Amino acid sequence: MIRALPLLILCVFASGCFAFDEIDKGNKILDQNFSKKPVEQAPAQKAPAGAAGAAWWANAKTLSGPVSDEGGKNPAVACTVGKTTKFMRKTDCLSQGGHPAS
Repeated sequence: MIRALPLLILCVFASGCFAFDEIDKGNKILDQNFSKKPVEQAPAQKAPAGAAGAAWWANAKTLSGPVSDEGGKNPAVACTVGKTTKFMRKTDCLSQGGHPAS
């Protein structure tokens, strides 16, 4: 027991030294690569204001966008995939294994 006590004390105090060194090295690398630098912000796009916005809404025909083909064979449908219903093009529904509603 007398021999084990100094060995135990040596193991307790000497075993974690390398871990703290690795943590310090990692923190230095993080500080070098991810230091807080001022971020340059891209100029924000301005929303149409006033008459320009009103003119766009006056000419808007639909919010869904153009049809995917001229023949209209790929319409937007309600697609049942599993227990959920999603809205997408018919070919996309079939490619995901869904059942399009007619």
